[in-house]
Amino acid sequence: MTERIMQESLFETPKLLSSRQLTKTGIRNSERNSAISFGITKTGLNKESYDVLENIFYGINNLDIPLKMLGIENPAEILANYFAAGRLKKRNAHFRILDIVMPDFFRLINYINQYSYGNGKFVSLANNFRKYFDDSPGKQRRRLGLLEQNVRDKFIESFFTPYRPSNREEPFTYAFYDPNCDGRDKGIYAKRIYEELKSLSERFKKLLL
Repeated sequence: MTERIMQESLFETPKLLSSRQLTKTGIRNSERNSAISFGITKTGLNKESYDVLENIFYGINNLDIPLKMLGIENPAEILANYFAAGRLKKRNAHFRILDIVMPDFFRLINYINQYSYGNGKFVSLANNFRKYFDDSPGKQRRRLGLLEQNVRDKFIESFFTPYRPSNREEPFTYAFYDPNCDGRDKGIYAKRIYEELKSLSERFKKLLL
């Protein structure tokens, strides 16, 4: 998938759609109106390793993906964003790529895809979920090209914000609570990831009202 995306011309600028057109197009093309948690299931999450789920959970707590962006991505593309954020931001490695990808949104997405799909365990996870959108060469870029620039900028800004630690890392100054800080059950992460994405998918649907 990463190689396909890298083949897309950086000079192509898709026609922007209005907010209402964008959300309607996303739901109509993917049947997302019936896809809870953007098609990311607890069963699919639970099949994979502890560390992949941990990184995605930490990524969810360290990355705000705009609803419009979530609405036109495949499940694996959504999880790739969270996985990369979780792994990179935990050790502040995201700042080391600042000069490479900022401020270009598409170069950042390419980097995230390369990073996530370069991990065999993540690839295994990605294969558990249905593709709602065509991901043949250049198609992800065309889809994301429908987003307004302010939406893309919000994603970039969130990706490069400082890391937010859990109670396991900073017991007295933590930013979010890790319910599995003792490492007893990867299913706890799967459940929390699913529930957070379910909440976001419900908010996304309200954009159509």
